[in-house]
Amino acid sequence: MTRYGGKLPLKLTGGEARGLRLHSQHLAKRESIDAGDLVRKIAAVQAQDLVAELLAVRVRITGLTAVEVEKARVESRTVVRTWAMRGTMHLLASKDVRWVLRFVGPFMVRKAKRRQRELGVTDDIYRPAVRVLRRALEKDGALTRRQISERWAVQGLPSEGQAVVYLLHWSSLEGIICFGPTVGGESTHVLLDTWLEDDISEPADPVAEFARRYVTAYAPTTPEDFGMWSGLPAREARRAFQAIERELAGVTVDGVGMWMPESYVGLLNTIREDVRPSLRMLGAFDPYLLGYRVRELGVAPELLKQVHPGGGIIRPTILVDGRAIATWTRKRSGRRLTITVSPFESLSEQARTGIDREVEDIGRFLGLEAAWNVE
Repeated sequence: MTRYGGKLPLKLTGGEARGLRLHSQHLAKRESIDAGDLVRKIAAVQAQDLVAELLAVRVRITGLTAVEVEKARVESRTVVRTWAMRGTMHLLASKDVRWVLRFVGPFMVRKAKRRQRELGVTDDIYRPAVRVLRRALEKDGALTRRQISERWAVQGLPSEGQAVVYLLHWSSLEGIICFGPTVGGESTHVLLDTWLEDDISEPADPVAEFARRYVTAYAPTTPEDFGMWSGLPAREARRAFQAIERELAGVTVDGVGMWMPESYVGLLNTIREDVRPSLRMLGAFDPYLLGYRVRELGVAPELLKQVHPGGGIIRPTILVDGRAIATWTRKRSGRRLTITVSPFESLSEQARTGIDREVEDIGRFLGLEAAWNVE
């Protein structure tokens, strides 16, 4: 995709591109929708950090609480937590989880093969482990990792360390299991087909739909960004973009070629006219920062190491108009939550007022008394 459908690309400033990304990520204005609809609209939420998973929903929705988001996962089951893109844990809309796993799962399993072999997790180990796992979950329902390990140990299968994790990881990527309720503070695993109702709403072209969901949630963006977010090989990422090329409009952002849905062209005037400042407090690993290979639009290059220090870490970050102005940490003591803000620049009164509002809402969302200070 080196051309723009025969049309000259639209030229966007960095500010306009950030405005579009805030819109794409449902950060420009909080919505009154349920967690399942929100997660579907932004494609997925990284769930490696469970509090961060909840905070990613909070910052985009009005009125929900952390308890209600967890109820959406465990009771109404409109969202499901499982290993998916990049082979990492994600929160996905339940309507989408099966077809997404059928598409990305085989790629992620192949990516993990080397580590699986190092741990002795071969096909000859995996297949009997899955049979034991199915029988145990069918008989006993939700089981913790320790309880599953005990079942495997009885059968002479791997039952300790990372081999157990990779067996569960592989089973999840094949759509056999997903995460169930939290029991006694521990995560459990359940059979996906028992946990969720049957859903035959697989898109006619999963490759195109997967790319469509990403571009809609992350525009303006590139095939390279999509490849990083999804974990797909570069050739597959380009092929997916090509499947929806007729639906896209080309743009350049400070000379860099990117893509967005053709339907977003009409939003540009609205974004240009909206001069109200927008402050948002993102949790760790938030999609707004995680979903791109190149993050300079959201974070000034000289500040990248403070937000993304390496090792896959994306720190909790405060945005003003889509641009990072600070990171933050949280510390809980009983019913009190203390948030410490580390600004990259002097905080204006307007920014402080915005942080006041966000901290108050984080406290409401988590059911805690929240206060903040500056490091």
